[in-house]
Amino acid sequence: MNKSANITIFLDIDGVLNTRDSWKTPFQLNDKCIQAFCTFLLKNYDNPDIVLTSSWKNGYSSLPENETEQLGELRSKLARFGIKINGRTRTLQNRMQEINDYIAKHEMEYYAIIDDDPAEYSADDLKKVLLIDSRTGFTEAQGKKIKWNKVKK
Repeated sequence: MNKSANITIFLDIDGVLNTRDSWKTPFQLNDKCIQAFCTFLLKNYDNPDIVLTSSWKNGYSSLPENETEQLGELRSKLARFGIKINGRTRTLQNRMQEINDYIAKHEMEYYAIIDDDPAEYSADDLKKVLLIDSRTGFTEAQGKKIKWNKVKK
């Protein structure tokens, strides 16, 4: 993958930027997971677009003053590394449908899906997803297994 390619990462939060242990309290973030995610991105890609597929997307707004406190915290933690959230998918029947809807409406060359929940995807669609172990959240080692999908227009 060319470091400067036009790429989009469809990102789930729970189980990716936090771990299963933190789910007792909703909307928690794990600094170790965030650092691993951002460090991985910065080493490998220039200006990736980050699009939320997570339930966290419901608190997203293009105007930071209108988003939830939890999303503000996520945005702030990513910004420390120079990473920003560029959008969110619409809520449809399942995540893959949401992602396909987003792809149809936006320009990108390649996309990756990072999630921890295989139940959100069909068996065929799972071939396009980097499944994260929710016990550990995102690690750089897992990031090396990212699956890039070329957009067919």
